Amino acid sequence: MTLLSGKHVQLRRVEPNDYPAIQTWQNDPEVFYWMDYERAFSLDDIRRSEEQACTEGHPFVIVAEGRSVGRIGLNNFRPRDEMASLYIFVGDREVRGKGYGIDALMALIAYGFDVLNLRKIELWTLAHNERAIHMYKAAGFVEDARIPERSYKEDGWADHLVMSIDRDSFSRARTSYGI
Repeated sequence: MTLLSGKHVQLRRVEPNDYPAIQTWQNDPEVFYWMDYERAFSLDDIRRSEEQACTEGHPFVIVAEGRSVGRIGLNNFRPRDEMASLYIFVGDREVRGKGYGIDALMALIAYGFDVLNLRKIELWTLAHNERAIHMYKAAGFVEDARIPERSYKEDGWADHLVMSIDRDSFSRARTSYGI
Protein backbone atom coordinates (compact mmCIF):
# COMPACT_ATOMS: atom_id res chain seq x y z
CA MET A 1 0.00 0.00 0.00
CA THR A 2 1.54 3.30 -1.11
CA LEU A 3 1.57 5.94 1.58
CA LEU A 4 3.76 8.59 -0.05
CA SER A 5 4.60 9.40 -3.64
CA GLY A 6 7.41 11.27 -5.29
CA LYS A 7 7.73 12.05 -8.97
CA HIS A 8 9.05 8.56 -9.79
CA VAL A 9 8.88 6.51 -6.57
CA GLN A 10 6.36 5.43 -4.02
CA LEU A 11 7.06 4.90 -0.35
CA ARG A 12 5.17 2.23 1.54
CA ARG A 13 5.43 0.77 5.01
CA VAL A 14 7.88 -2.06 5.51
CA GLU A 15 6.17 -5.46 5.58
CA PRO A 16 7.52 -8.81 6.80
CA ASN A 17 7.82 -10.10 3.23
CA ASP A 18 10.36 -7.26 2.63
CA TYR A 19 12.80 -8.65 5.21
CA PRO A 20 14.75 -10.95 2.83
CA ALA A 21 15.35 -8.08 0.36
CA ILE A 22 16.34 -5.74 3.19
CA GLN A 23 18.77 -8.36 4.47
CA THR A 24 20.31 -8.71 1.01
CA TRP A 25 20.61 -4.94 0.60
CA GLN A 26 22.09 -4.31 4.04
CA ASN A 27 24.66 -7.05 3.51
CA ASP A 28 25.60 -5.69 0.07
CA PRO A 29 29.24 -4.54 0.42
CA GLU A 30 28.56 -1.04 -0.91
CA VAL A 31 25.49 -0.42 1.27
CA PHE A 32 27.25 -2.02 4.25
CA TYR A 33 30.24 0.32 3.83
CA TRP A 34 28.35 3.59 3.31
CA MET A 35 25.75 2.92 6.02
CA ASP A 36 28.67 2.17 8.36
CA TYR A 37 27.31 -1.13 9.60
CA GLU A 38 29.52 -3.10 11.96
CA ARG A 39 28.56 -6.70 11.24
CA ALA A 40 26.56 -8.81 8.79
CA PHE A 41 22.81 -9.11 9.28
CA SER A 42 20.85 -12.32 9.74
CA LEU A 43 17.20 -12.47 8.76
CA ASP A 44 16.34 -12.46 12.47
CA ASP A 45 18.43 -9.28 12.93
CA ILE A 46 16.39 -7.63 10.18
CA ARG A 47 13.10 -8.77 11.68
CA ARG A 48 13.99 -7.37 15.11
CA SER A 49 15.33 -4.13 13.64
CA GLU A 50 12.27 -3.56 11.45
CA GLU A 51 9.85 -4.35 14.26
CA GLN A 52 11.65 -1.80 16.44
CA ALA A 53 11.68 0.73 13.57
CA CYS A 54 7.91 0.34 13.20
CA THR A 55 7.31 1.11 16.87
CA GLU A 56 9.86 3.94 17.16
CA GLY A 57 9.74 5.62 13.79
CA HIS A 58 8.41 5.78 10.25
CA PRO A 59 10.17 3.14 8.12
CA PHE A 60 9.41 2.86 4.40
CA VAL A 61 10.40 0.78 1.43
CA ILE A 62 11.24 2.72 -1.73
CA VAL A 63 9.30 1.32 -4.71
CA ALA A 64 10.38 2.11 -8.29
CA GLU A 65 10.00 0.32 -11.60
CA GLY A 66 7.32 -1.84 -9.99
CA ARG A 67 9.52 -3.32 -7.28
CA SER A 68 11.13 -2.54 -3.94
CA VAL A 69 14.55 -0.94 -4.43
CA GLY A 70 15.59 0.51 -1.08
CA ARG A 71 14.81 1.80 2.40
CA ILE A 72 14.15 5.21 3.85
CA GLY A 73 12.73 6.41 7.11
CA LEU A 74 12.59 8.77 10.01
CA ASN A 75 13.62 7.79 13.54
CA ASN A 76 15.13 9.22 16.73
CA PHE A 77 12.16 11.53 17.21
CA ARG A 78 12.66 14.29 19.73
CA PRO A 79 9.19 15.80 20.32
CA ARG A 80 10.43 18.65 22.49
CA ASP A 81 12.78 19.78 19.71
CA GLU A 82 10.36 18.91 16.88
CA MET A 83 13.16 16.94 15.21
CA ALA A 84 13.83 13.51 13.75
CA SER A 85 16.70 11.74 12.03
CA LEU A 86 16.58 10.45 8.47
CA TYR A 87 18.20 7.40 6.88
CA ILE A 88 18.16 6.20 3.28
CA PHE A 89 19.79 3.70 0.95
CA VAL A 90 19.02 2.38 -2.50
CA GLY A 91 19.80 -1.31 -2.19
CA ASP A 92 19.00 -2.50 -5.71
CA ARG A 93 22.22 -2.02 -7.69
CA GLU A 94 20.32 -1.98 -11.01
CA VAL A 95 18.54 1.29 -10.19
CA ARG A 96 21.31 3.26 -8.48
CA GLY A 97 22.04 6.52 -10.23
CA LYS A 98 18.54 6.89 -11.70
CA GLY A 99 17.41 9.64 -9.30
CA TYR A 100 15.19 7.45 -7.14
CA GLY A 101 17.14 8.35 -3.99
CA ILE A 102 16.56 12.11 -4.31
CA ASP A 103 12.93 11.51 -5.25
CA ALA A 104 12.37 9.34 -2.17
CA LEU A 105 14.27 11.85 -0.03
CA MET A 106 12.11 14.76 -1.19
CA ALA A 107 8.89 12.78 -0.58
CA LEU A 108 9.95 11.80 2.94
CA ILE A 109 11.12 15.29 3.88
CA ALA A 110 7.78 16.69 2.68
CA TYR A 111 6.03 14.12 4.88
CA GLY A 112 8.19 15.11 7.85
CA PHE A 113 7.38 18.80 7.53
CA ASP A 114 3.84 18.71 6.12
CA VAL A 115 2.35 15.78 8.04
CA LEU A 116 4.50 15.27 11.11
CA ASN A 117 5.01 19.02 11.57
CA LEU A 118 8.73 18.68 12.26
CA ARG A 119 10.86 21.79 12.61
CA LYS A 120 14.12 20.14 11.55
CA ILE A 121 15.34 16.85 10.09
CA GLU A 122 18.92 15.70 10.53
CA LEU A 123 21.17 12.93 9.28
CA TRP A 124 24.77 11.82 9.33
CA THR A 125 26.92 10.40 6.59
CA LEU A 126 30.52 9.39 6.11
CA ALA A 127 32.35 12.59 5.17
CA HIS A 128 33.82 11.04 2.02
CA ASN A 129 30.44 9.85 0.67
CA GLU A 130 30.40 12.49 -2.05
CA ARG A 131 27.43 11.04 -3.93
CA ALA A 132 25.20 11.12 -0.84
CA ILE A 133 26.42 14.58 0.22
CA HIS A 134 25.62 15.94 -3.25
CA MET A 135 22.10 14.48 -3.01
CA TYR A 136 21.53 15.83 0.50
CA LYS A 137 22.67 19.32 -0.51
CA ALA A 138 20.40 19.20 -3.58
CA ALA A 139 17.51 18.49 -1.20
CA GLY A 140 18.44 21.53 0.93
CA PHE A 141 20.51 19.95 3.71
CA VAL A 142 23.43 21.92 5.12
CA GLU A 143 26.49 20.69 6.94
CA ASP A 144 26.24 21.33 10.69
CA ALA A 145 29.31 19.54 12.01
CA ARG A 146 32.17 17.23 11.20
CA ILE A 147 33.00 14.52 13.71
CA PRO A 148 36.65 13.56 13.15
CA GLU A 149 37.65 9.90 13.11
CA ARG A 150 34.15 8.75 14.08
CA SER A 151 34.26 5.30 12.45
CA TYR A 152 36.99 2.83 11.68
CA LYS A 153 36.80 1.52 8.11
CA GLU A 154 39.11 -1.02 6.49
CA ASP A 155 41.08 1.87 4.95
CA GLY A 156 41.46 3.83 8.22
CA TRP A 157 39.51 6.28 10.33
CA ALA A 158 36.62 8.12 8.71
CA ASP A 159 34.96 11.38 9.65
CA HIS A 160 31.19 11.79 9.82
CA LEU A 161 29.21 14.79 8.65
CA VAL A 162 26.09 15.83 10.52
CA MET A 163 23.65 17.60 8.21
CA SER A 164 20.20 19.09 8.72
CA ILE A 165 17.37 20.81 6.93
CA ASP A 166 14.71 23.15 8.25
CA ARG A 167 11.28 23.95 6.87
CA ASP A 168 12.38 27.15 5.06
CA SER A 169 15.35 25.49 3.38
CA PHE A 170 13.15 22.63 2.24
CA SER A 171 10.58 25.05 0.86
CA ARG A 172 13.25 26.50 -1.45
CA ALA A 173 14.56 23.05 -2.44
CA ARG A 174 11.02 21.79 -3.01
CA THR A 175 10.27 24.63 -5.41
CA SER A 176 13.51 23.97 -7.26
CA TYR A 177 12.76 20.24 -7.45
CA GLY A 178 9.22 20.87 -8.66
CA ILE A 179 7.05 19.20 -6.03
